[in-house]
Amino acid sequence: MAPSLVQACRSLALSTWLLSFCFVHLLCLDFTVAEKEEWYTAFVNITYAEPAPEAGGAELRTEKSECGRYGEHSPKQDARGEVVMASSAHDRLACDPSTKFAAPTQGRSWIALIPKGNCTYRDKIRNAFLQNASAVVIFNVGSNTNETITMPHAGVEDIVAIMIPEPKGKEIVSLLERNITVTMYITIGTRNLQKYVSRTSVVFVSISFIVLMIISLAWLVFYYIQRFRYANARDRNQWRLGDAAKKAISKLQVRTIKKGDKVKRTASSLG
Repeated sequence: MAPSLVQACRSLALSTWLLSFCFVHLLCLDFTVAEKEEWYTAFVNITYAEPAPEAGGAELRTEKSECGRYGEHSPKQDARGEVVMASSAHDRLACDPSTKFAAPTQGRSWIALIPKGNCTYRDKIRNAFLQNASAVVIFNVGSNTNETITMPHAGVEDIVAIMIPEPKGKEIVSLLERNITVTMYITIGTRNLQKYVSRTSVVFVSISFIVLMIISLAWLVFYYIQRFRYANARDRNQWRLGDAAKKAISKLQVRTIKKGDKVKRTASSLG
């Protein structure tokens, strides 16, 4: 193979190796390029007096579960108060700034219970905060109702805000609709750190892989094309040499020597 072709193939092979190394290096650094999300669960402790007519009074019940999840911009601290909803059933989503809550009298602390939907978490939390709520609890509604998310509510960061699953939220709503006073105590739960690869990193690695495959394919195509051209040129050269040899032989004078003919020997014929 010609020296220039060998040099070109070596250069392409080196480039392909370097790109392969970079690609593998990127895959090994997924935790470096990964984005991190820190979030906290919340223990939700509710206390209420369940009427017990057969006992002639009420039975005090307490339920505690780690079902809550603090909002993204919420202070990670405890909160306590009586659970209330909007005074009007029409305003329970608390999307209207004029929404009024059935807050207790005498300045006691209270926690707003609001269902998800129709407006942003920020708007719901702000409307309750402006009426001096101690905390806001939003319960999920719709698909995946047993899940909770880290609610974004930038700009309203001075009030505790958590999300709870729909079953828990409906359980508290049913108690309030029966005029049962519910007291809630929110405490910090488990700290969680979730890592995930950002979309930008995925796109970058995908493009790098595609470029690597294109360069590798181009190198193979170039290599075999040059190899074919070199073999073809070698065959043509051999054919020309063979053709020239045949022509040279055909120009030689051939003489048949019979018995008794005198042969004149020359120095060249003797070698």
